[in-house]
Amino acid sequence: VLVEADASPHEPEFRGRKVHGDIRFGAGFGFIVEDPIASVEPSLGLDFRDLAPVELRIGAPVRLRMYDRDPEQGPVVRNPEWDEVGDYLAILQQLSYSGDYVFAEQGRATIDLRVGNLGRVHVGHGSLVHGYANSLDLDRRRTGIDLDARVEGVLLEQTAGAELAFVVGDLAGQQIFGSRIGADWAGAGLGFSVFGDPLAPRSLVPQVAGGTALLVDAQNRLATQGQRGAAALGLDFSYRWTDRWRYLVVPYLDLNVMPGLGRGMHLGVDTEFTLGRRRAVRLGVVGELTVGSRGYDPAYFDVFYNAQRMQGQFVAYPGDLPGGFSDVATSKYGFVLANDLHGAGGYGALRFSHEEGAFVETGYRYRPGPLGHTWETRIGVDLEVVQLSVLAAHKGGMGFNIVDPAGTLGRFDLNVPVNPYLDVTAQAGWQPVVRRAPGESAAARQPSGGFVGGGGLVLLGIAGRFGW
Repeated sequence: VLVEADASPHEPEFRGRKVHGDIRFGAGFGFIVEDPIASVEPSLGLDFRDLAPVELRIGAPVRLRMYDRDPEQGPVVRNPEWDEVGDYLAILQQLSYSGDYVFAEQGRATIDLRVGNLGRVHVGHGSLVHGYANSLDLDRRRTGIDLDARVEGVLLEQTAGAELAFVVGDLAGQQIFGSRIGADWAGAGLGFSVFGDPLAPRSLVPQVAGGTALLVDAQNRLATQGQRGAAALGLDFSYRWTDRWRYLVVPYLDLNVMPGLGRGMHLGVDTEFTLGRRRAVRLGVVGELTVGSRGYDPAYFDVFYNAQRMQGQFVAYPGDLPGGFSDVATSKYGFVLANDLHGAGGYGALRFSHEEGAFVETGYRYRPGPLGHTWETRIGVDLEVVQLSVLAAHKGGMGFNIVDPAGTLGRFDLNVPVNPYLDVTAQAGWQPVVRRAPGESAAARQPSGGFVGGGGLVLLGIAGRFGW
């Protein structure tokens, strides 16, 4: 057990108080899609860690149009942010519980629970759920659940453990949910996963037969027809080879089935090395071979799922539809079903992290068929002087062509504490949103034409906070 020499002598900042917290009020100006806006965001945070490992934050942004540019959207308040049940549940921005307990002579239990905005969800080896984010849509915020729990001890003089992962993308029921259970003994592991999206559309409605625009309802959502739902089941095997100090090597085999679509196999190795005199740096490398049938898309629930769930050909503007696609009214389920994706592909990734609060992760995936290249990079810094989060990803024919807006996701969040009472904030992004066709108006709340495309976000502001 390592104890920092300066960890204990300091006087507690709030001596005698069991619950800490802060009230925060942010204000900013910028653009969302085509409209200049003003934004206010009040929030309340509570810290119960002196009583239990729990933190809570509630709040929500209110964004006001300063000028309604074409296509007209109607009221000053951006209604698509407040017209669904999930928008109100998303007032719960964060509820976290992180516990680590020991029991008996060699037993240990860890619980990591996140409720709220899920920026990245990764289950198992990532062959089904990989980098999923539940709130990248510019018009919709979601509150979800991400739970990881593990119990371990000694069985027959060998280390043994059992683990549970549970994911709900949206408490309002508009996204994925599922679970993975696993067990391991003497390094050998076995897991079983079930995930699905019961309301995932399989077919959309074109505004005009043979046209490129899709029918958009009064709530700025694409109209669907026919059957719904997408499901996936997976069985995974692995072996942990480690000295518990400097290296970890995990070869794995995942066998997945998506009823109605296809099946696939993932064979890979995940390695991690601990570096430095104080073992503060971790470096990881992942390599994987993927083989799938005609209708199998690896990592089906990935970072692009929110964008492609409704429209498989995620584009930037109406004129950016990829050539060779005859049916624009295609959800992701329909896109995978209609195209031949069989054959061999692969995935490779590098990751770096430092115990002080910084990480970098980048990965590239290839599979046969259209839109088969996926590239994703994430950067995070969480220090006392600055908090930074960066996401850049692209899906298409050229996985590194992130300059092309079609198939691109991007998000940049920066917070700089100037003093104990004031923060400077900046946000920028290129995120999916249901866009109405030029000339269409939502003021009358009538169905019209639209498509799933990229929308820009730029916000600069300040935030005052008072803590106790």
